[in-house]
Amino acid sequence: MVRNVLHKASESVTSWLHYHFMDRKMATTVGVAILGFIAIGMSYITVLVDSKISIGIVSGVAGILIFLLCIMYPTVGYYATYIITLFLMFPQRLLNSAAVIPTGLIPEYLSYLTLLGVITRQEYKKEATSKFWNHGITIWIIVLLAYYLLEIANPAAASKLGWFNFFRKQVSFAAFFYMSYCFFNSRKAIEFFMKFWIILSTIEAVYACKQQWLGLFGWEQRWLMSDPDRVGLFINGGFVRRFGLLSDPASAGILYASSTVLLLVLALQSRIARQRTLYYVLAILHFMATSYTGTRTATLMVVAGIVFYCVLTLYEKRTLIFSGVFAFMLTALLVAPIYDNMIINRLRSTFEGSKDPSALVRDLNRKIAQPYVHSHPIGGGLNTSGLIGTMYNPGHFLSFIPPDSAYMQTMMEQGPIGLALLLIFYYVILRTGIRYFYRVRDPDLKAIYAANLVSVFSLMVAQYSQMAIGQYPNVLYFYSALAIFLKLHLYDSQKAEVN
Repeated sequence: MVRNVLHKASESVTSWLHYHFMDRKMATTVGVAILGFIAIGMSYITVLVDSKISIGIVSGVAGILIFLLCIMYPTVGYYATYIITLFLMFPQRLLNSAAVIPTGLIPEYLSYLTLLGVITRQEYKKEATSKFWNHGITIWIIVLLAYYLLEIANPAAASKLGWFNFFRKQVSFAAFFYMSYCFFNSRKAIEFFMKFWIILSTIEAVYACKQQWLGLFGWEQRWLMSDPDRVGLFINGGFVRRFGLLSDPASAGILYASSTVLLLVLALQSRIARQRTLYYVLAILHFMATSYTGTRTATLMVVAGIVFYCVLTLYEKRTLIFSGVFAFMLTALLVAPIYDNMIINRLRSTFEGSKDPSALVRDLNRKIAQPYVHSHPIGGGLNTSGLIGTMYNPGHFLSFIPPDSAYMQTMMEQGPIGLALLLIFYYVILRTGIRYFYRVRDPDLKAIYAANLVSVFSLMVAQYSQMAIGQYPNVLYFYSALAIFLKLHLYDSQKAEVN
């Protein structure tokens, strides 16, 4: 008798909860009352107890919701990862805290949660066929991961934590490449990604232009001036280098420059006048944002990307016209009698070569590192050079040498073998992109191939003087672009007709 009563009561409570929470989504009198009670309780805790408790509760609830969204709707987690990378520095700047807030872990965790959602959904999982695993790009990503795994046994590196943090990130990037390949299961999906990336980079570029035209917000100004080292990096000769939403001017400039060449190529390849005009306007906006960062590497990226595009499409009449116009504009920029504009002077300094003091310092650092590299074919170990080497491997010879270049960092930490593997990987990427660019017949797909190929090439050029491929959100775009190279040619509607 008692058991039956308890069973009926349990069913009644379950039905009541399901009605209010699941069926009506708290849109009832009881639901509003519960939410009101929670709001009052949170206010009480925040004011009278400790604000950190309420922040922790809100963060916990948000974390649970994001966790469920990433698993139930993997595409939401995929694009949310991109969006969150723009706001990783917000907590640090708002709080103006001397302690480093590890927001960089958030994209990694989201990537793994989204990966969990992908491998549990058959519609995405079936995309990764033998074509994916047997492709050169996938094989070389696996080869690089295997080499990084072997670096744990490098006797020159003392810190296993430094190795683990490097390896962990590379695994998350490989997972993102896999997810991108699975998500790009149609031409429409790839076109949606392209629009998303353009909108995302434009938001970032507009914010940098706002910083230049209207100045920094008060909290940004306080954060900038609170650290003398930061002031020395962000302000050169009275010129305040703009950084947008990203961590530093260099990362921002690299993002704007890669997007500049991407938009410029889309404009040149577009067949619709209104669309072409929009791309040109956005390309100009991104280039302005690039110049405001004062990043010389970004200027070099734009020039190198345009030259690469001209070589790639030299057979087109519009390319010949554009190359002439570009050569004239570049010459005018270098020889125009304008000497009191700090932005133009910063752009010109890109082409000074060895006359630039920073270039001389980098050449000297290379000379210092060369004997060590010659005697260490697998390098000094992961995360052993520069400032990050001081953090993980204090006292290591390489920790006293700032790499100032992704290629130099690879050579120092992974040796000539690691650098050779990386360069072969880049060769395979460019070969794949160029091969499919010439094979596809659909002009729209050809435009997407050209735009992403030029943008990826510009990032490879940036690696010569910066750690370009490794910073958020550039690194996510890089691996998404690799997935586009592998998938886009499958949706060529004119391919069958030509064959």
